[in-house]
Amino acid sequence: MAASKIIRVVMADDHRMFLDGLRRLFESEADINVVATASNGEGALTEVRKHRPDILLLDIDMPDMDGFAVADRLAGSEQDTRIVLLTIHNELPYLLSASREDIQGFVLKDAAFDDLVEAIRCVHAGERYVSPSLEIPSPGEASLSPRENQVLDCAARGLTTDETARHLGIGTKTVETHRAHIIRKLGVHNMTEAVHVAARSTV
Repeated sequence: MAASKIIRVVMADDHRMFLDGLRRLFESEADINVVATASNGEGALTEVRKHRPDILLLDIDMPDMDGFAVADRLAGSEQDTRIVLLTIHNELPYLLSASREDIQGFVLKDAAFDDLVEAIRCVHAGERYVSPSLEIPSPGEASLSPRENQVLDCAARGLTTDETARHLGIGTKTVETHRAHIIRKLGVHNMTEAVHVAARSTV
């Protein structure tokens, strides 16, 4: 197979046995080459900058920086790496955040290995992939912007305005503005109602 057809992948997960197991499975796929692995978010960023892979296969839950924060750090950079999130979660906050334009794949950890391979190939081909058991709004289906979805995600987690500002690295006034936009766009009276409306839209 021509070298140009090889999909170069960096994997990041804080569970070493899971990571090693996946790497061994990928060795049987002639068109996928795992060029590096990392056990945390900072490590993932380092390996992406070093290897400039086609795909970053990224666990959402990691000790120092979650998958969404890693995606935030890569957004707007010169990196053209596409992101596939790998997670055990299918709750509302994760489904909302996974609809972001800078995240191209969302795969549950209990999905079959064949599904993960398909996700990598689809995303590499410029398509979007979501585990068949999930229904995530495609970018542009919802009226909320990626940042507004992040703010709504924080509200669903029960974070206050100040906590949301610290988590996203933005000012409290900016958070308040985003919340106001969310409430207006969804036609509700407060963020609690906004979370409920978003929850109903994913079922």
